[in-house]
Amino acid sequence: MKTLSAIFLLIFCCGAALAQNGQEIVKTYFHVFPVKSFDYNGVFFKPTPEAEMSELRFQTLSRSIEGYDYQGAQPLTFYREDGVNAEGVTQYRPVGQVEVNSGELLVFFSPKSPSPNDTAEFNLLGMDDSSNGLPADHVAFINFTQIPFACRFVDKNSIIQPGPNKPISVREHLKEDILIGLAITNEDSHRVVLKSRWQFNPNNRHYILLLPPARKGSFRIQAFQISEFVGRSPTLSLQQ
Repeated sequence: MKTLSAIFLLIFCCGAALAQNGQEIVKTYFHVFPVKSFDYNGVFFKPTPEAEMSELRFQTLSRSIEGYDYQGAQPLTFYREDGVNAEGVTQYRPVGQVEVNSGELLVFFSPKSPSPNDTAEFNLLGMDDSSNGLPADHVAFINFTQIPFACRFVDKNSIIQPGPNKPISVREHLKEDILIGLAITNEDSHRVVLKSRWQFNPNNRHYILLLPPARKGSFRIQAFQISEFVGRSPTLSLQQ
């Protein structure tokens, strides 16, 4: 009995030490989605701690056809090849990381501007890809900027925070022209950065990607709508 107790204590202590070192094991099944045109060839991840590196396959401006199983440490890290060592073994450098917050994950890849203080090549955002994370006839704003926006959408006011935002139902307004207005606010003043009207078809899940302005000095952010039909292989419509 003492032997069994000692074994259980050892297992518990090892698990606690693993978690304290930030190495708790997480599991997810994920797809990747490139937000902008870029060279996404040669991006790898490690499916399990013991596995060889596996290369991702990207689809142009849509989610990957193939999904990937990941079981490893938090966060999920992506790599590119970085030469070979003295023994001829391929080396890898990290190019981006994303937190695993769901058993089903959609990882958005957006290339970052080069910076001497930041070696990451991609800005990554992960969203719960399950039907609960984004139900049918709902819209999720994915904010790739570092700025919160005042938002007018479906006749309601809200704040769109950086990163993925809570889905909003459009079930009562399908096939209607819905006003989408975004602004930057500062005390009593505001500057409109997006104003448009979009329609949403039934039985779809919708993402609206918000990206920084295409031109330096511009306040007009880029906004793209992606729609995925629920119930079969996704069909996407991308519009700005």
